[in-house]
Formats: sequence, structure tokens, C-alpha cells
Amino acid sequence: MNMRSDYVIKGSILSEKSYGLLENKVYTLKVDLKATKLDIKAAVKDVFGVDVVDVNTSILRGRVVRKARSKKSGAVEVKLPNIKKAFIRLKDGQELPAPVVAAPADAAAE
Repeated sequence: MNMRSDYVIKGSILSEKSYGLLENKVYTLKVDLKATKLDIKAAVKDVFGVDVVDVNTSILRGRVVRKARSKKSGAVEVKLPNIKKAFIRLKDGQELPAPVVAAPADAAAE
């Protein structure tokens, strides 16, 4: 049973690692925890209209965070939600509309 394409992709992940992978044409997306690799491949094709060559996934476990304190009770521990990442390699010559990092103001003036 396939998931709906608009429910699979949650957003893009912006980090140092994801920008480093962009040089190899590997894009990093946040996807639904229940989405399979085939669901992700189909969703990227439907939404962006590109051909996916390879999909790798990893689940980032939510960490436990100590939240606000009160006088009567101590700190409350809260578990953050798990996140599933998909590393997607596209066919040669194709691109996703990746976010563009703005150049610093002095570099633009030169």
C-alpha cells in the first residue's frame, strides 16, 4: 500500500553535512517515519518531476530534553520526536530546487 505523495516529504534538511553532500548531487529530505524507499522515490518523482537513482534512509532518534522547572516539582523530561531522513541521488543532469545560501555582503560588493 503506497502512501500519498504529499504526505511523504516533510521538508528539506539544512546542515553542514547536507550542503557537503550537495556537491555529489545527493539531496537530504525529511520524510514520514512510515515511508518506504519506494514511497520516497515515487513522491520525489511526483512532486519535483525528476528521476531518482538511489535512496538511502536513516532514522534519527529523538533525544530526551530536560524542560522547565517549578518550585514544587523538579525538571520535566520530554522526549523529542524521531525523524526519518532520506538521502536521494538523482540522475545525471537533474537537480532539485535546493535552497541557495546568500553570499556575505562584502563578497557581493567585490
